[in-house]
Amino acid sequence: MDLNNIDKKIIQIRKNLKNIIVSRSYRENHREMYTLASGKKSPYYFDLKQTLLHPQFLTEAAEALFYLMLKNLRQMPAAIGGLTMGADPLIYAISILSLESGTLIYPFVIRKEAKDHGSKKRIEGLVSEVNTAASIVLIDDVITTGRSTIKALLALKETGYQPTDAFCVVDRLEGGRENLAQAGIRLHSLFDLNDFISK
Repeated sequence: MDLNNIDKKIIQIRKNLKNIIVSRSYRENHREMYTLASGKKSPYYFDLKQTLLHPQFLTEAAEALFYLMLKNLRQMPAAIGGLTMGADPLIYAISILSLESGTLIYPFVIRKEAKDHGSKKRIEGLVSEVNTAASIVLIDDVITTGRSTIKALLALKETGYQPTDAFCVVDRLEGGRENLAQAGIRLHSLFDLNDFISK
């Protein structure tokens, strides 16, 4: 698929997905601030699980991210993953889509903390099937400060992998892109906060 067709597909999916996110997952309240996972207060709140745990809308988001990877990467990654659980639905859906498209992308999940029993693994999945020199992409639903994605990055580096790119549905524009850049990660997002705030 050439770049023009990829851009058209992304634009088409983004238009529909934006409407779904606005109706199901986005809230804006300038009088009573929302407390974010980072501890910050904000008048803008995204609960993307209300969108991404619906099979149809998850499929659309996964397809858009898949095309965004096609557009921005020289080759499709060998594996994708992120910190549980914001990344979980997306990585599974993208992996299934990749298989249907004739390319195998392994999914993996990174625990917030290593298990204290059994194998005591922190990274779950078949990432061990992937050479440490291969391309690995980090995934998240919403990026605020980038803290979750950086945690995932550090866990991967401990096992010898060197991701260079991350993809998300929404960039909240609260320093995540800059923090990730300092960690050597390029962030690509389908949307950012400016796509949603009231004008």
